[in-house]
This record gives sequence, C-alpha cells and structure tokens, in this order.
Amino acid sequence: MAATGDATRRASTRLVVDGLDSEVEGRPRMALSQYERAIQLDATNPYAYLALARYYADRPDPDRTVSVLDQTTVLLNSQGAQSPRVEPHLVGLRGNALYQAGRFEEAQPLLARAHRLAPAVWADGRLAPGELR
Repeated sequence: MAATGDATRRASTRLVVDGLDSEVEGRPRMALSQYERAIQLDATNPYAYLALARYYADRPDPDRTVSVLDQTTVLLNSQGAQSPRVEPHLVGLRGNALYQAGRFEEAQPLLARAHRLAPAVWADGRLAPGELR
C-alpha cells in the first residue's frame, strides 16, 4: 500500500495500515473506526475503501462488501491507480462476497482468477488483514 500523495493522503493511508494492524491484533472495532476515520480524512483514498471491503468480507456482509468494492474500483480507475497488485484483491473479495451470498456459480470463477493472480494470498479463498498490508 503506497504511502504517496499529499499529507492528507499519507495520514489517511497511515490510518488504514493502523486498522489492518488492529485487525491482526484481534481488535476489529478499532480497525473499523480507523478505516472510517481514514475515509473521513480522505474520501478519495481507494485503499481505505479496499481495507473496509476486506473488513466487511470477514463479517460476512456481502452486500456491503460489494458496495464498498464498487467505490474502490471507481476511485482506483479515476486516479489511474488500478494495478496488478490490487486486481487479485478486488476480484477475490468480490468472489468471496458472492460466495457468501450463495451465488456460487458467479463466485467460483472470480475466486479461481484471484488464486491464479496471487496464489500465495488467495489459496485459502480469503484475504487476511496482514495479506493486504
């Protein structure tokens, strides 16, 4: 996760990283608070939305996951920040959300693609907080 951009973006990204660390430490409420603060600070930070989508994917909250992923994709595309490192996470999280929603036929190809793109991360069919960091 690149800590580039102006001071506001860097501060927002730091909150995202702190949120991921909070999840790894078993403090999900603190993580959610940090993701929400990151978005309040910089509503155009796609990585804040990506971390939030990953958070909801673990709850499970498939509708919210997909909604936040859509926002992430819009921001990444508008900023020219879509990259091969981010793509497997977008695809895998969407597949995970569809799977949780019982839409197995739609989910399977997405999860398989995420696994092909990032096998070390998506071998288990989920994106852990430490893997996004």
